[in-house]
Formats: sequence, C-alpha cells, structure tokens
Amino acid sequence: MDKDAFSKSPDESNKIYFSVLSSSWLMIVAAIFFMGISWYVLEEYLRDRGEERFENNVQELTEAVSRRMLAYEQVLRGGVGLLLSSSDVTRTEWQTYVVNARLSDYYPGFQGFGYALLLKPDTLKTQVKRIQTEDYKNYQVYPEGLRDQYCTILYLEPFDWLNQMALGYDMCSEANRRKAIDNAIATGLPMVSGKVTLVQDGLDNTQAGFLMYLALYQGLATTEIERKQSATGLVYAAFRMDDFMQGIMGDRFSGLKLAIYENAQASADSLMFASSKVLPRQQDVFYHSHNETMGGQVWRLDISSQSRFISQSEESQGLWLQFIGCTFILALFYSVLVMARNRYKESQLTSELIANEKRFRLVIEASPSALLMIDKAGCITLVNTHAERLFGYARDELLGRSINMLLPEALRNIHQQHMSQYLAQPIAKNMSMRDDLFGCCKDGSRLAIEVGLTPIHFSQGISILATINNVSERKRIEIQRAEHTQELERINQELDRFAYIASHDLKSPLRGIEQLTSWLSEDLADNTNEDIHKYLRLIQSRIHRMVLLLDGLLMFSRIGRVDNETVEVNSRQLIEDMFALVAPPKGFELALKGEFPQFHTVRVLLELVLRNLISNAIKHHDQETGVITVSCELIDEYYWFSVNDDGPGISSSYHEKIFQMFQTLKPRDEVEGSGLGLSLVKKTVESIGGKIQLQSAGRGCCFRFSWPKQISRKEAL
Repeated sequence: MDKDAFSKSPDESNKIYFSVLSSSWLMIVAAIFFMGISWYVLEEYLRDRGEERFENNVQELTEAVSRRMLAYEQVLRGGVGLLLSSSDVTRTEWQTYVVNARLSDYYPGFQGFGYALLLKPDTLKTQVKRIQTEDYKNYQVYPEGLRDQYCTILYLEPFDWLNQMALGYDMCSEANRRKAIDNAIATGLPMVSGKVTLVQDGLDNTQAGFLMYLALYQGLATTEIERKQSATGLVYAAFRMDDFMQGIMGDRFSGLKLAIYENAQASADSLMFASSKVLPRQQDVFYHSHNETMGGQVWRLDISSQSRFISQSEESQGLWLQFIGCTFILALFYSVLVMARNRYKESQLTSELIANEKRFRLVIEASPSALLMIDKAGCITLVNTHAERLFGYARDELLGRSINMLLPEALRNIHQQHMSQYLAQPIAKNMSMRDDLFGCCKDGSRLAIEVGLTPIHFSQGISILATINNVSERKRIEIQRAEHTQELERINQELDRFAYIASHDLKSPLRGIEQLTSWLSEDLADNTNEDIHKYLRLIQSRIHRMVLLLDGLLMFSRIGRVDNETVEVNSRQLIEDMFALVAPPKGFELALKGEFPQFHTVRVLLELVLRNLISNAIKHHDQETGVITVSCELIDEYYWFSVNDDGPGISSSYHEKIFQMFQTLKPRDEVEGSGLGLSLVKKTVESIGGKIQLQSAGRGCCFRFSWPKQISRKEAL
C-alpha cells in the first residue's frame, strides 16, 4: 500500500463515522427535549407545593404573634382587676400576684409587669413624698422637667436591679410611650407603643422594645372625655423584642426569616426585630409582606425563606428523573458511538501508525546521541545524523552493513559472541561502566564510547536500538582528576611527615634547654640575686610556650584531613568534664542553661572546641571570681552552643583579629598561650560545616558556634 492509499483511508472512515452519527441526531434531540419538559413540569409542581407550605407557615406565625398579644392583654386585664378590687394594693400584694401568675413560665418575653400613676404637676410633689414615706424611701420621678401630665412607674416586677432602675421613670417624657398612653386612656383598650429602648435594658445587650398599656379608671367611664378625666393610672408590660419573638418562634419556624417594623415603611430606624442578620428580600425563594395591627399599632411583617419547603422524597423525585433521563440519553449515545467506532477503529489505527512512524523518525534525528538500529542478524537498519558525524561514514555506507564495522578489528570476534548471547535474552542495559568500549571511525581513529542497548519489538521481529556517546573527553578529564588526586594525597602525606618531624626535632633541643634551666635553677637556688631567678623563670616560660606552639601547629595542620570515628556524646557531661579538665582557679563557676543533646558526633573535635573556649574565658578574666555560662538550642539541623563569660569583654575592632593565628590581645608574658586557640576553634567548627560568632558589648563575651546534628562527612583531628 502506498502513501496515497494511507492518506485516503482515514478520510473515508471519517465519512462513515459521521454519517452514522448524523442519522441518529434527531432521536437524541427528541430524548433531551422530552427529559427537559418532564423536569420543568416536576419543578413547577414542587414549587407550588413549597409555596403553599410557606404560606401556611406565614399564617401560623402571624396567628402565633396575635395569640401571644391577646394573652398579654388578658394578663394586663388581670392586673387591672387586682387594682380595682382593693382601694390600696401594696407593693407586696402586687409582687405576690405577679409571682403566682408565673408570667416568665407561661408568657415568655416579659421584661417587666408594672403599675404607673397618672399625676398632674400640682399633685406631683405630694404624691412623691407620700410614696417615699409609705412605700419606697428612694423613690424619685425622672427625668426632671415640667410637663402637663406625668405617668410615673410605681410598681414593677420582677423587682430585680435592672427593673429598679426604671422605678419612678416618667413614661410621658418620651413621645412613643406618651402616644400609646394617651390612646389607652382615650379608648379604654390595650395599646402598644412604637419602638422604644427600655430604661432597664442592659448596656451590653440592648434590644428594641415596646410596651403595652391598659388604663385604670376611678368609677364608671363610658365616653372619651369621662375616661380622660377619671383615669388614675395604667397597668403596663415591657417587652424586649428579641426575647418576645424567641418565645413565639423557637425552633418551630427555623426555616423562616422574619423582620418586624413599627410601621408600614421598612427602614433601618423602624426595624424592631430581625431573626437573622440578612433581612428578608424579594430575591429569596419565597417572600411575603403584610401589615398587622397589634394593640392599635401597625406592624409590618416581612417574611421570607431560602428553603424550598420540599421533603426529601419530593427532592429525590427530581433527582431520579434527571438520573433516569441522563442514563437513557447516555445509553442511546453510547450505542450510536459503538456503531460508528467499530468502522472507524481500523482507519484510525492506520493513521496513528503513520503518525507514530513520523514522530519516531523525528525523535531519532533530533537526539543529541548517535543512534543505530540493529536487527537480530547484527545489520544496521537505521542511522541518525549524529551517528554519521561521530563515525565519519555516510548513511548509505552504514545501512545494511554489519555493526562490527564500527568496532576495532581486535574486538569484532568477541563482540559477535556477546551479541548472540544478548539476543537470546534481550533487556535494556547500560554499558557505560565498562572501560574497554571503543569505536572505530572511517579514518581509522579510535573513540572511547559508552553504549546503551534497548530492545524494541516490531511486527517483523525484535531490533536493538543502540545509543552511543563519545566519552573520550570525559575519560581524559577523569584521568587528569585521578592524577591530581594522587598528587594531593602525596603532598598531604609529606605535609604530615614534615609537621611531625618538625615538631619532634624542634622539641628535642627545647627539652635540652629546659633541662639546662632546671639545673641552673638548682645550682643557683642559694643565690639571692632576684634578676637571675626572674630570667630563669622567663626562659622556662618561653620554652613552655614554644612547646605549646609546636603542638598547636601540628594540630592546626591536621584539622580536616584525618578522619575520626563518631560516638554517642552526652554534651552536658562533656561540658562539665572540660570545665574540670582546665582546672579553673577557685572562685570560678560553671552554669548550664537549656536542653543539652545526647547525639552521635566526633567527640574529639567537640572537646577541642569547648576546652579552648572555656580555657580562653578563664585565662583572660580580669577578676579572681567569675561565672562561665554555657547554653544550647536547636535551630533547624544545627545545635547552637554559646559560651558566655563575665570578663572584660573584647572591643569590636578585634573581633576578626582574634581568630587569626598567633594573635593575642595581651602580651605573651602576661597570659600564657600559643596564640592558636581561637584559630584552632574556628578551623575545627568550619571543618564540620558549622559557623562561629563573637558577641561582645561592654563587659562579657559570648562565643556562639553551630554544630550539625548529623555529620555527613567525618572531618576530624
């Protein structure tokens, strides 16, 4: 089959595939349309059911509010009856009546239930004095001011500290209360005030409130004029709106959002109650608004719901309809696809094979490595451009020839045996670990190569893809690196021998000089010349310093070049041992702060660092007593040790100098030392990957160094 035949076959298959699909599109559209109509009808039915249930809930809520207001009216009439039954009802009798009525149990929402006197300006002072004398000595009318009528609270239950704040309050001093009082007196009916803030309402939880009034008359009053003239007081109830509505709604109407306004206009100023922070709005699923007259006061009730008021079974009906419809359409669509797929599959596979062959050839040509394909007979069947450049052969010179032509002549026979063994059980393998792989170019030159073998299964049999890279330059670099490494090892060994010999040879004459000074000291022990003894001590001190210097140089040269084993170290015990080892003078103390780890590390190095830092702190102290404080903290993967002293401190200009070799801040004759201590510490810490810092301002020094929790490479002394 030629290329034109391959290119035409997919187009013909595509036509067959889409013809089968197009013959079934009307059936699929009809099924989708039928499912959509069914879903729409069901949704409308469920919405009507939900709206009906919402309206029932709205009606029940409205009736519950009306019934509760009627119940409160009956309570007020009971209070009027009590006051009319006796010419002098005392505070105790009023309290007994309210307690036995159990208003908080049967009528939740009450903030207070009380009795208020109606007074004229000319009788105000007389009545106040009478009440103070007979009933309540702290009674006062407030707020102050001249008004044509006063309605002052006399009795109020429960008589707790909040309600005591309202005792004596003139309710005619506030417009909403005055309007409701006047209407109650004029009509003889219970009247509800507009939105107010109760006097006894707490500052921490202020709520909108309202009051219900019922007038008390002296004698029989049938007309409005008679009622205004014979009114003596009012029985009233105070309500906090949130508590009032909570007693009505409870959990029964939890699916509704309710907002109550004191008039027919919905505004923030007129809002008395909201069951949620988000007010009802027409955009909600259901919304209802109407005006209700409560005790002569028009309340606007806005009610909405985000719930659809649909039961679980009704909700599942819609889901089942959608599921069945979608399943039917998917099954129908799948059957159509299966019909077309069988006829399309063969042409699609052919097109994919052609495309894969093109992509394979592009990958082969774009590879940065030389690629050769070899059949099971060992003949080259594919060559890329990089292989041509690497071996110097043209592609036509390689195709069909044996792979042995690219090998040195001495290796061809053995290679044929290896290839036969490999073809018996071909697996992907990398031959880059071998050092005897060489290729032979057209000009006869040899190349060091690395080879990767990948078996590929074709329909006509197995072939081997060989990936070849020129590694001549890399091997040359590796040889140079090995030579340099060997030279460095030789230099290090010579340096070790030199340091040891220098230390040993120099120490021998020093020991002789030290012996001579000892003999001189013994021979001149009776000599009274102080200068002679001074000079002898000075010679011995210089000899001791020279020995320390030689030991320090030997130690400094070996840091980072000699491995030492890691052991389990208790850092707290180690610090205490090092402090004891330096033999501090009497008067110096060691203080340990923080959690000290027990971990695996190079003990010798940690001892060296801690011993030098503690010894340095004691040696350079300017007083006979002192405290050496050592602390430790874990930061990331390092332990940070700090060695603090209370000595003279170090000026900031010397912070870098002290870590240099042979540097001391005091004359050598004042402080014994080689000048290598801190340089040894710095090199030791840095050799295991840590850091050291000096902090000093005024008195005291703090040497702070990091130590890895785990040492990946064991540099030691």
